[in-house]
Amino acid sequence: MSTISIIDKLKNKKNLNRDEIKTFMSSVFEGNVSESDLTDVLVLLNNKEVTSDELTGCAQSMRDVSKKVLTEHRVVDNCGTGGDGIGTFNISTASSFIAASCGAYVAKHGNKAITSSSGSADLLLEAGANIELSPNQVSKCIDQINFGFMFAPLHHQAMKYVAPSRKKIAPKKTIFNLLGPLTNPANSKIQLIGVYTKEKMKIIAESLRNLGVDRAMIVHSDDGLDEISIFSKTHVVEIINSDIIYYTINPEEYSLKEGCIKDIVVSGMEDSLSMVNSVFDNKPGPALNICLINAAALLYLTGIENTLEKAIESCKQSIEGENVKKKFLDFVEFTNNI
Repeated sequence: MSTISIIDKLKNKKNLNRDEIKTFMSSVFEGNVSESDLTDVLVLLNNKEVTSDELTGCAQSMRDVSKKVLTEHRVVDNCGTGGDGIGTFNISTASSFIAASCGAYVAKHGNKAITSSSGSADLLLEAGANIELSPNQVSKCIDQINFGFMFAPLHHQAMKYVAPSRKKIAPKKTIFNLLGPLTNPANSKIQLIGVYTKEKMKIIAESLRNLGVDRAMIVHSDDGLDEISIFSKTHVVEIINSDIIYYTINPEEYSLKEGCIKDIVVSGMEDSLSMVNSVFDNKPGPALNICLINAAALLYLTGIENTLEKAIESCKQSIEGENVKKKFLDFVEFTNNI
């Protein structure tokens, strides 16, 4: 289908099928679609609401042109859509290191800050890590440290063709704001994904299932976080093989409710790293508690523990034993010496 036909179909509020949008996006990633045409398509997709088939096809195309990370391990990713606009510290990165210290193999997909105070890449750079690794080096990190970081721009270089259109549409979001968690370069089949709005949870879940992910939790809290919250209830869409189930997590049931969101808001990457280090030093408070429940979800999804209660206890023990702090320092050292 030609670009003109794609635009005409979208103007008539008709959905694209998976193959149509995959073929179109493949042309985009080859640099064969003009900025004006791509901008039109992205705006028209917004106007009619993106479907799971459209999101799936776009993700498949993006995966096809990405630089892959090969690993024998059954890896988990903890990568949100971002965009909640709250400016918390790097909860997902800290939680991922806790899970890695408990035996999970983490293939974390991330970027520098776009809408937040500090992205996962910013935090790791502030800690002294080398994030500009080849896919093979990331594989070695996963194998040796249980944690590998995939810096998105290095793995998705074709996104340069999309940047001008996204900039033109900003601050409005596009389909690409949902694609980061769906395009893990290590092809993770297990994922914890936070989303910026409850309305996008179902489409993310359906797309993940279409893409072959067999264990996942998609989360969004009543207080607006794209994480599992300890301040209010969190809505969850869970994927177990081909089944999709819906429920909520109440932090009071896990004795983790403490403080308020402003207690975990940071001003930048230095502030964020300081808060992450306080978590790894087992300093009591909201920062520690929110990392515990998110790390526990990773252990639950990977099957290391079969309930959140048990997983939280395992995470607590690992932090108390200074295993997490060691894991973090080992990662920084390994990436600089690899």
